[in-house]
Amino acid sequence: MVLQILTYTHHITTMLFGIFLSAFFLGVKQDKKNILQLLSLAVVSGILYVLCVLLFGTETVDQIYPLIVHAPLLFVLVLHYKFRILPSLISIFTAYLCCQCSNWMGLFALFVTGQEWCYYVCRILVTIGVFVILCRYVCQTTAMLFAKTDRELLIIGSLPMVYYIFDYATTKFSSLLYTGNKAVPEFLGLPCV
Repeated sequence: MVLQILTYTHHITTMLFGIFLSAFFLGVKQDKKNILQLLSLAVVSGILYVLCVLLFGTETVDQIYPLIVHAPLLFVLVLHYKFRILPSLISIFTAYLCCQCSNWMGLFALFVTGQEWCYYVCRILVTIGVFVILCRYVCQTTAMLFAKTDRELLIIGSLPMVYYIFDYATTKFSSLLYTGNKAVPEFLGLPCV
């Protein structure tokens, strides 16, 4: 029971992290109106996620997560907040990349303790901590970066974009990362170039 509560709390905090951070990276003001609008998007996405899990199962929903959460977020950023598509996409990819910090720390906690509940507690705490730090110290700078031309944005956003595609291709859409295929670690250096 406790593990289920922690699992759901982790999913909720991660979804909120991604939605709010994607918007704040672009320069959406962190005021009451925008927070309520983004929270409404999160509630709708959460309901859609739960309905899809009930209909299709968790494994399938993990694969279509971008359609459930990332696509509606992209539409809101472009149609409601009037940001260009490329900066909006790169902002979503960057927020996704920032989520990995909590994943790495959670895996470390799991490795050290061997307890799954420690994994989720660590992920929840790190997600909240990273969110606060990024909102306070980074979002103003990223808003200026995302105002650059598309050509400049492609350079800035190439790493988050490649990581997003790589992660989904090797872990969500397949188990390629865990197969021992030698091509996978060979490719890992490419995003770092």
